[in-house]
Amino acid sequence: MAIFQKNWLALKRFRRSAYHRFFFNTKKRKSILIILEHEKYNPFKKFGVRPVINAATCLTRLGGSISDPSVFTAMEDASKSFVQIPELQAWAGKKIAKAMGAEAGLPTAGASNAIMLAAAACIMKGTNLEKYSPLELETWTKIVQKLPMHTEGLKTEFIVQKANRNVYDHSVECVGGKMIEVGSENTTSEADLEQAYEPTKTAGYYFTIRSPSPIPLEKVIEIAHKNHVPVIVDAASELPPRYKLKKYISMGADLVIFSGGKFIAGPNNSGLLGGKKELIKLAHLQAYPFHGVGRASKMSRETIVGLVTAIGLYMDLDEEAHYEKWLKKAKWMAEELQDVEGVETGIVYQTTVEEKEPIAPLCYLTIDEKLYEITGRELSRMLRDGNPSIEAPYEAGYLGSHSGKLMINPEFMLDGEEEYVVHKVKELLSQLVKG
Repeated sequence: MAIFQKNWLALKRFRRSAYHRFFFNTKKRKSILIILEHEKYNPFKKFGVRPVINAATCLTRLGGSISDPSVFTAMEDASKSFVQIPELQAWAGKKIAKAMGAEAGLPTAGASNAIMLAAAACIMKGTNLEKYSPLELETWTKIVQKLPMHTEGLKTEFIVQKANRNVYDHSVECVGGKMIEVGSENTTSEADLEQAYEPTKTAGYYFTIRSPSPIPLEKVIEIAHKNHVPVIVDAASELPPRYKLKKYISMGADLVIFSGGKFIAGPNNSGLLGGKKELIKLAHLQAYPFHGVGRASKMSRETIVGLVTAIGLYMDLDEEAHYEKWLKKAKWMAEELQDVEGVETGIVYQTTVEEKEPIAPLCYLTIDEKLYEITGRELSRMLRDGNPSIEAPYEAGYLGSHSGKLMINPEFMLDGEEEYVVHKVKELLSQLVKG
């Protein structure tokens, strides 16, 4: 009798729950079964670590992206034998160069490592390091180990617009470079870029696509090349669309960086560096497995092969189909949440920096903060603090100005997770609403 009462009470609670309403709604039955299956298999449960529903974007701290299974098959295959790492890097570099429309390429341990190696290459331009080849046994250690501390006589300055700086250009300083800011937070003149150039000190110009830039890249390239110094372009997060892979090289940039662990969906610790042949060689000479500034940033043979496999898949990806899938999810979430008291929803779009083309649709919501007695930022934190953790950013910086909006980005949400996110938002708000 006690067992019967216990089971009856459990069933009664289930019938009152949101999961019961989902499960016995024929239209939603398939989706909720997907959610239950997702919860059933959690690779991190056995470690006691919370899983994450990624409703943000491809963030490094969340693990980057999710690779196609064929990437891991290729990585496993690469683990079965040894190889000369510089030769494997050279092979991968050719694949990267083809994808980017560059003279040469180099696989790197993430985009920040690519920035480091690009800056180091520019600093070493014109030195004795140019005489060596990365396919030879290493005899250039003393030269590369001048960086970052022993840079006497080397050109180490990189000219950058003050408005164009971000946290990632610290990588330039990690190899002994010095950022020379020109202009103000809002404006820069061409004369500022011209006058900052010092023939005995300037190693190159630096440009970040995602950050504000009063002077456009085309003009920066023109000024740099007039002074016979290279331009480094940080385009780590500029995919999609796929044509961006070749865009900045075709504009004349000398070294261009992309992340391999974001939309290319390679290993999280992978990146792409493409550009001029001689500069790529200088970057390679300072990379792992050699003993320059890149030594600590190792890429296993498995990671290199995984990255190349992912690049091949990305080149064949149907970007339009992915966009339509994201848009369908975003619209569904907006529609499901729009009838909740004190909630306003809609769709916003992440766009390309230059052309302002939509590349990703996101569902947004704002809440009546007086009704719920919390802010949208606090709701975002509550979602993140749950189990599973739902990473849904408030006023996402990569979208520009969207004051007061909590974003739900479907790009990296697994099928069925949109159902759970909507349920969780409704559940939290129902607990908070005033009686």
